[in-house]
Amino acid sequence: MKRRIKLSLQRLIGNLFEGTFSSYVNALHGLELDELRQYQPGDDCKSIDWKATVKTGKLHVRMKLVDKRVTIVFLVDKSRSEKFGSFLTTKEEVQSGILSILVHAASETGNEIGFITFTDRVENYIQPKAGEKEALINVKNILHETPASTRTDLNSAFTFLHEKISPPALVFILSDFLAPYNYEQSLKMLSYLHEVIPIVISDRTESSLPDARGFLAVQDIETGTIKSVDISTALRESLPYLTLFRKLNIDHLALSTEENEEMWIKKISEFFDRRIRRGGRRRR
Repeated sequence: MKRRIKLSLQRLIGNLFEGTFSSYVNALHGLELDELRQYQPGDDCKSIDWKATVKTGKLHVRMKLVDKRVTIVFLVDKSRSEKFGSFLTTKEEVQSGILSILVHAASETGNEIGFITFTDRVENYIQPKAGEKEALINVKNILHETPASTRTDLNSAFTFLHEKISPPALVFILSDFLAPYNYEQSLKMLSYLHEVIPIVISDRTESSLPDARGFLAVQDIETGTIKSVDISTALRESLPYLTLFRKLNIDHLALSTEENEEMWIKKISEFFDRRIRRGGRRRR
């Protein structure tokens, strides 16, 4: 299944940036076999797969994935709310598992991988570089990184990425998006220049309140402040980031602390497959 993610990510890159790259090529060497298809006029005769041709009685050619190299940036939320989890895992643990899976898949294909960790400020910036070994070392360091702050400010992270990364790039945002809603314009600009894929990691108890009337005292895990919440109206309001994603036509992947690694991988693979079937970058 993890190999499927790697191949799906390669296809996704080809489709997202089809103005710069072509998705497939007839090639004999250096590229990974993706599929066979029936011969078409103009195909290189050296790409004919004779075993498939003999078996089917029709000419078939080998189609291989282009060795595309693009910039992929991982925006990683290191605020204190990521440490929350009411099930077997915390949001931070889910985030770590997803980051490892995606970086491993992306770095194997020679892409330039960069990282930005953030709280209410940019905690660390690792410039995009190619190299699987270096990318995995960076992931390990990020997972053990101790942030200077506990709060979250998505706008500062989006603005920093906009200033540092030349478009187009593939940007994964790993966060619970529990932050001040001050990032509409910066995310709009980011999604216009880059292909943005938010991976929203949540815990069920964050959106589950008793079916009752009255007020509930809650504590903000990031600031420590305590405030009263009107139970009858608290969950009627739409989450602002979901409304913004729809407005900007941004697909997002939703994961939960209830799910295990097998479920994460299945969701990622299905998400990539949907994007591939739809084709290139979405119009903003």
